[in-house]
Amino acid sequence: MDNLSSEFVSIIIINYNGGTMVQKCLESIKKTKTIQYEIILIDNASTDNSFIECKKNFSDIVFLKNEKNIGLGARNLGLEIAKGNFIVFLDFDTIVDPCWLEIFLNSFKTHGDGLYQPKLLETNRHDIINSAGNMLNIFGLAYSRGKGEKDIGQYDKFSKISYTSGACTFTSKKIADKIGKIDDIFFAYHDDVDYGWRAAMMNIPSYYEPKLIIYHFGSKTLSWSPKKFFLLERNRWICLQSLYSNSSQLKLLPYILILEIGISLFFISKGIFFQKIKALFSLMKLNKQIKQRRLILEKKKIVSDQEIIKNFVNDFFLPSQNGENNKSFFSKIIESLSKKARKSLTK
Repeated sequence: MDNLSSEFVSIIIINYNGGTMVQKCLESIKKTKTIQYEIILIDNASTDNSFIECKKNFSDIVFLKNEKNIGLGARNLGLEIAKGNFIVFLDFDTIVDPCWLEIFLNSFKTHGDGLYQPKLLETNRHDIINSAGNMLNIFGLAYSRGKGEKDIGQYDKFSKISYTSGACTFTSKKIADKIGKIDDIFFAYHDDVDYGWRAAMMNIPSYYEPKLIIYHFGSKTLSWSPKKFFLLERNRWICLQSLYSNSSQLKLLPYILILEIGISLFFISKGIFFQKIKALFSLMKLNKQIKQRRLILEKKKIVSDQEIIKNFVNDFFLPSQNGENNKSFFSKIIESLSKKARKSLTK
């Protein structure tokens, strides 16, 4: 690695009990054509033997091991030692195309500084969309566009999106340094929302590049578990409280309070209302940290909230447990509230 190309890419992967999936991911990366790269594999205190097997089978990879699971903040360890002028955050349960880095780099050269994500399809069903760009609404509710839909080319147009999927995000090292570290306050979920939103605050757009297809299994570790709902709800509020200005929060408050009634009813219907209460108490404990976070981020902000929300959507789709998107009555209420809240914020 003495003569590194200007297009050298550092691929940062976190492993947590990846089993055979992480090895399949690494095997697919090894088929990468044309572009020079390094792989930095960070193990988050796995309890299976996946990390040992990776060290045995892939001797040329950079290995780091944490003594405890520190969540997605572990990516920062990779950023600190990355040698590339470009960075990829990649989940261990993905399979990449041999030309993936070349496509990312060409898109970057064409469209400029930003965060980029590919079209993500299901590993076990290559005709089913996992994410055709990640979308966010004004209330911090996020979803993967097209998730569960059959891929018939309906999302084959390059476009701006709200934020890029944490499963695969490409950018330059310069941009990654500008945005700053992955905040370990999140642990898991909404860390990618926060990263894309913070980027937008600095006038760094997020893009969807459909020419590149990557297959994503999707971790089932916390699939629809109470802990997942707790993290999603708590982390959504961390974003709202630290990324919007105080004046924007006041304008949005009446609409958020109405929405909270609906969300509480949803949690009750699922038998997980305790997770909503737990999230509230967790936010109270983090209050000082969240306030400090907002003050720091406000100093870095060069784009107003009114401009940022132009790349947010009004709708929201909650995937069902079988992976299909259902535009429920609840979703329609959110859409109506979002439109009214948007008008209030842009006055």
